[in-house]
Amino acid sequence: MSIDGDQSENLLAAAKPPFLLCLFLDGFGVAPATEVNAVSAAKMPNFFKYIREYPVSLLFGATKDYRRRYWSLGCGLPDDAESFLKAETCLSEVLSLQGLRQIKIVASEQLPGLSLFFNNDKEIPYGGEDYVCLSTPAPEETLRPLGKEVARAISEASRPGKADIIFASLPLAHEASARGDFKETVNNLQQIDKLLPKIITPILNRGGLVLITAPFGNAELTRNLAVDWEDREPTANPVPFLLIGEKYQGKTIGLADPLDGDLSILAPAGSLADFAPTVLSLLEIKKPASMSGESLL
Repeated sequence: MSIDGDQSENLLAAAKPPFLLCLFLDGFGVAPATEVNAVSAAKMPNFFKYIREYPVSLLFGATKDYRRRYWSLGCGLPDDAESFLKAETCLSEVLSLQGLRQIKIVASEQLPGLSLFFNNDKEIPYGGEDYVCLSTPAPEETLRPLGKEVARAISEASRPGKADIIFASLPLAHEASARGDFKETVNNLQQIDKLLPKIITPILNRGGLVLITAPFGNAELTRNLAVDWEDREPTANPVPFLLIGEKYQGKTIGLADPLDGDLSILAPAGSLADFAPTVLSLLEIKKPASMSGESLL
């Protein structure tokens, strides 16, 4: 897919930022509004301001397997591919070979997703790859401190000289919906919304770029209405893809903007496999031939 109009070439020429933040909102899936959809029930004015002002679309996956979906994001291959965990290369390896410094910020519960599976089953970090691992709160503890810790870690990692690219998981939506508490899930989505400007604004002020997506949904389906019990598992629903940066303001991906911020009316512009090639194109790095995904730009 391409950005509408004749702007693609100019956008690519101006897209290389001093640093790049890829923010994963684990559990933030997209589906029509229902009584069990915590995403549509949450008041998220900041998030919807961003989707009105910057390119937004949806990414689809074929499975509900969070391991495969993280692998797809990191390796540029479909999440149902037979080559699961056997890709020729992955995004983190390509960045390392380019001499770029990566910092991955993740809660302990999500660590395997953003390390082992994202990195194609490699347990040892690549050269220039560092991790900041935060403790996931126990089930009886509030999730609010985790969100603030992730925001602080991103702020620290964004300082000049620290990293060229940051991958950070903000998993409040998933962790809350996995507890089976609809109200808590709504509250945590609203906390995400409050944190977004604190995370994004300093990066934009320094000329940086932010990509927001999710490896899988969860919070958009908190209850199985057919059998009337809590649904705490990841979903296969599409996830948002949002590109935030000064040069991209007012641009679109795909054929239409979401009406009144309703992402569920959008047709996906690509798949999870397109994430890694898109990151590489923003950094002006050639996509490996083994990645079947394509840049969304």
